Parts: sequence; C-alpha cells; structure tokens
Amino acid sequence: MTNRENIHNRSKLTPKKMLGGGAKVILVFVVLAFLGLQSLNFFEFTFPADQWYYAYLGFGLTSGGVVFYLAIFKMDADTKMKSTIAAVMMVVCVIGELLTAGFGMQVEGWRNLGFEMTADDFKFMILAVQVMALFHGFALILYYAGDDLVALFQDEDGDGIPNIIDPDYRRNGQRPVRQMASETESTLDPQGPSRTNHR
Repeated sequence: MTNRENIHNRSKLTPKKMLGGGAKVILVFVVLAFLGLQSLNFFEFTFPADQWYYAYLGFGLTSGGVVFYLAIFKMDADTKMKSTIAAVMMVVCVIGELLTAGFGMQVEGWRNLGFEMTADDFKFMILAVQVMALFHGFALILYYAGDDLVALFQDEDGDGIPNIIDPDYRRNGQRPVRQMASETESTLDPQGPSRTNHR
C-alpha cells in the first residue's frame, strides 16, 4: 500500500473516528466549562457587582487566552519568535486558568464552611493575577515588536557594531550603506581577482 493510500485511508470518516472526534469535543467542553466557571467565580468574587465586566475580562486572560493564543499560533504566527510566544503564552494561560479555578473553588468552599479569607490569602491571589497580566503585556509587546528589537542588536553589515548604534544601519528595509569587505574589494576591482596568464 502506497503512502497516498495510507493517507487517504486515515482521512476517511469512519464511525470510530466520528466517535473519537465527538469524545474530544465533549472533553474540551467539559474541561473548559469546569475550569472556566470556577475561574469566573473567582473573578466575580474579586470585583464588585457594579464592575461585573472586569470578571469577564479576567476570564479572557485565562480560558479565553488559551483559545486566543491557540488561534494566533495556528493562523497568524508567521515567524519562529511569534510561534514561540504564542506557544509559551498558551502554557501561561493554562497555568493561570488552573490557579484562578483553584482560587474559585477555595472561595466557594470557604463560603460554604463559614471560613473567612485573610488579607494574606487575598494578596496571594491578586499577585498571581498580576503576574499573569504581566506575562500578557510582555507577550503582546514581543509579538508585535520582538523581531524588530532583535534586529537592533544584530550586526547586519558584519562590521562588528550592533545595528542599534551603527550609523550605517537603515531600518527602512534597505541594505546598509557600509558593505562587507569582500564586496568592497570587488567594487574597487571590477575585473575581479587577477588571473594567471597561461603561455
């Protein structure tokens, strides 16, 4: 059986594959719903009722962030750096989702048992959210400007001077004014290297 036939057989929609695909969809829904609702419970507890929209924005940093960065990774990341940023942020969002969902379960448990949250408990929860927001901020900056920032510290014309302090460097996409040594020599000697005369 050829490779093409193998690929064709694997792509066939069989009852077994339909059941497997349905199981994956249900599993994703259950996981996102459970963790997402617990995370939302924490954010709703954190913000007052008249600022309910902050709870949903916070939810976008966790469960929503996983979905958003997955879409960015699959559809928009066109460089190695962007792909890496999107992949790392998916992991960060999953960790943030687990933390905030855990906080939500703690809050709900404390309410049911009549416990009171201490100031240290609340500070730790807020610190976790702040760290996650910091990661989001850095990720967005690096995603849109990371390649340009890296280019500033490279040496495009090979003269030993980083582009950021090299007066020959041009950021408009043109080649640097200063040429490589070999290019300079070939310019000064248009006939190229001397050839040995054969008698």
